[in-house]
Amino acid sequence: MNLRRTGALLPAILLVFLTACDNGTPATPSTAPTATTAAAVSSPTPAPVGEVATPAASAPAAPTGTVVDAAPVASPTIPSTEVPAPTAVKATATGEAVTSLQALTELKARAISWQSDARLVMLANVRPGQAARLLGVALGDPDVTEPTPGGKGRNWALIAFSPSTKGAVALTMDGSQTDLVKEGALTDDMVQSFGSDEMAALQLSSLDVSKLVDSDELASKASDAVQAAGIGIAMLAPDGLGLGPLPTPAAGGQPAQLAYELFSTDPTQQAFLFFDGMTGEVLIDSAKP
Repeated sequence: MNLRRTGALLPAILLVFLTACDNGTPATPSTAPTATTAAAVSSPTPAPVGEVATPAASAPAAPTGTVVDAAPVASPTIPSTEVPAPTAVKATATGEAVTSLQALTELKARAISWQSDARLVMLANVRPGQAARLLGVALGDPDVTEPTPGGKGRNWALIAFSPSTKGAVALTMDGSQTDLVKEGALTDDMVQSFGSDEMAALQLSSLDVSKLVDSDELASKASDAVQAAGIGIAMLAPDGLGLGPLPTPAAGGQPAQLAYELFSTDPTQQAFLFFDGMTGEVLIDSAKP
């Protein structure tokens, strides 16, 4: 140890100790000042240059007494969800009542004049202006078809299809002619079905009307339920309309290429019969198992 350096420090240490004793207060370490938190003291926010600082608003006093809301209360508006019922078609034909073959003879000539390769798709008794809907609804729809009591109707409509043009028309006894393509009533599936080889035998230019059974001959064969509700009747191509092949009366027989359907015009009745258009034999009777 360096004794010379230690000896030089002893007088200075002794002097500090004696001075503390003379004051009567023991020497204590100094205490660092306590920092004030930002939450305890808030510095005022200086206003921007050119503006006067707005003093902080004091909290509003709590209301006393009873608080009354005087604002008027409006009744809630409930949107209407009612949909008006569709208007039933009540128009009826006023022409002369004729059989299906009488009508077909006249309409066939008009169809061939339209297109020489026209084929028979359907012949049904319809309400005025409703022929274009025949391919889109079930037979017996009271808004489209009219009853044919005794197998006679006042406004037969012929649906004819041309394989060469892939077009179809609805021709009626009241003189109207409707383009079913423009009406959007002809689907791609119908074009394929109506243009198939199975429909070739129904080309109107070669169809012998005299060999077909007439509608008045079949009306008397309708069941009591169908006759009581009102008879509707249509001549149709089963294969083209997706109904074929229909059953045959005898095993191994040739399915009918042209058939009649007799049906109830009462929507609550589901009775119907199918007849072979060439022979008049019953193919299906819904009243029988």
